[in-house]
Amino acid sequence: MKKFFLSSYTLGLFRECPRCFWFHMVRGYNFERPQPPTSTLPSGMDNLIKKYFDRYRKENLLPPEISNTLKGRLVEEEIIQKWRNWKTGLEFVDNDGSKFIGALDDCLVFEEAYIPLDYKTRGHELKENSHTYYILQMSCYNFLLAKNGYKVSNLAYLIFYIPTGLESNGLVRFDVKIKKVETFSLEKTYGIFSDALSVLASGEPPSQSESCKFCDWAEKTCQKQTQLKLF
Repeated sequence: MKKFFLSSYTLGLFRECPRCFWFHMVRGYNFERPQPPTSTLPSGMDNLIKKYFDRYRKENLLPPEISNTLKGRLVEEEIIQKWRNWKTGLEFVDNDGSKFIGALDDCLVFEEAYIPLDYKTRGHELKENSHTYYILQMSCYNFLLAKNGYKVSNLAYLIFYIPTGLESNGLVRFDVKIKKVETFSLEKTYGIFSDALSVLASGEPPSQSESCKFCDWAEKTCQKQTQLKLF
């Protein structure tokens, strides 16, 4: 049986559309959903925020904008540097050899529990339910922590950095919003992972064209590839 590497992103794709997930994992890059051009600014901000948190980590402190809301300490630098890297990050290997992998932005330790933190940058104010879009992602982090022997508490935190103004010297002011996320149980998260593997082992799922605009595109792309091989 072929072994797969799954992440919170691919599990999110699976829950959105099993067929697109199957095409992405089995057919490969030629059948991935078309992606619009994206800005490198979010990844640049992410790197800056990580360095910013690392400065406070060295002093065994929390950044001031979160210290009044969150309790605990940031996980040790040696550990978080490994967890941030997909190659050395947390992983879980299933019975068939397929892997579940993840790379955390950061992690808080409070009363011996390891609580995932994730930085988000946005160009506008949060909606009331903005944080709910990340429940699966944060649940995956808790699952991976637990499977690697760390105590977890079925919660995580999102730290949103939202620009609010530009100073004359080019400095950008940010508002910081912290959102608590109640994550899925470990059993539910594993169930999603297991269901995704079952789809990969069962062959191409039926079209979801009524609810997914990409399914027809994938089918047409597959047909064109087949026709080209015939010639």
